[in-house]
Amino acid sequence: MRLPLIAACLCGPLSHPALAAYTVSLEDSPHPAPRFSLDLPDRHGEFLEAPAGAQIANVRCGHSLLPKQSDGRWRLSQACRQVRWEATLNTPPPEGPDASAQQSLALPGWAVLTSSTVLLRESGKPEGSILAIRVAGKPDTQAYVPATGEAPEFYAIGKGQETIRQVAGWQVRYVADDLTRVAARGLLDHHAEALTALRRVFPPPRPNAPFSGQLLVTLLGRDGASSANGAGGMRSLLVNYPRDTAERDTFLLAILAHEQSHQLLALAGVSMGSAWMSEGLAHYYGLKTMRQSRQPQAEKDKVWQLFVKPERTPAQGLARLERRHREGDKSAYPLFYS
Repeated sequence: MRLPLIAACLCGPLSHPALAAYTVSLEDSPHPAPRFSLDLPDRHGEFLEAPAGAQIANVRCGHSLLPKQSDGRWRLSQACRQVRWEATLNTPPPEGPDASAQQSLALPGWAVLTSSTVLLRESGKPEGSILAIRVAGKPDTQAYVPATGEAPEFYAIGKGQETIRQVAGWQVRYVADDLTRVAARGLLDHHAEALTALRRVFPPPRPNAPFSGQLLVTLLGRDGASSANGAGGMRSLLVNYPRDTAERDTFLLAILAHEQSHQLLALAGVSMGSAWMSEGLAHYYGLKTMRQSRQPQAEKDKVWQLFVKPERTPAQGLARLERRHREGDKSAYPLFYS
């Protein structure tokens, strides 16, 4: 439930034309194979780079493949003006994808892309940008590309099942693998209830932030009652819902509110400064929003009791846990929720 995470197809008019640099194109096919390009200025850096684990292949300038260096970067010539590449999308297993893994996924007729896994970045260029999205048979749209240090974005492109709602003054695009199921379960209403409640509490987005009034929520089913999960991007949420049961939907509402809290604080430019503060505050508002929701009281009590245990004495202080986390101890992170 950390904010790393999902990005969105935050589609709308381009308010910052100078930032437009990336393009992704998708043909009408049951097996999505997106193609990417990046336009380069006359004077540009010497390398392109991507995080470890990126799903990027066949990086080229013109007809020439760019060599990948031992440090995981691609060397550019100063004459290159446009770079093109493909992405190797993962096919979800039969039980469904894990949203928390934040991988780019191939689904029947559409794709979920994570900016950190499919977009190259010019070295030494930390600022955000704009992604132009071109899908066969659909109008061109645009989305935000995060700056270095920001959460990634998620993009849902192709023929996913979708609907658009106006929620708390925002345009929310909901995309799902089974829109009829998630709507009948009330999951869209759960998110709308959480967003409405949190918009009353958190400061507004920074002035002139591109696409700040738009949000993408992508919902992907997964087998197992314990599969409620999520990840938050700057303007998008990627969510797992239990495909075969509704018994965890109150818990899922808390997750939606948790990730939405991360996102609203980031859009407002509020820096937490530490993982325990960031996760602790999001966890607090996730549980508070769930507690004040219209869900059955018995279900809300179950979720509350999973985390709130007044009789328990903390074994370690937050400063010590934060130090362990920064030193790479992965066992410390879940304790920020306890």
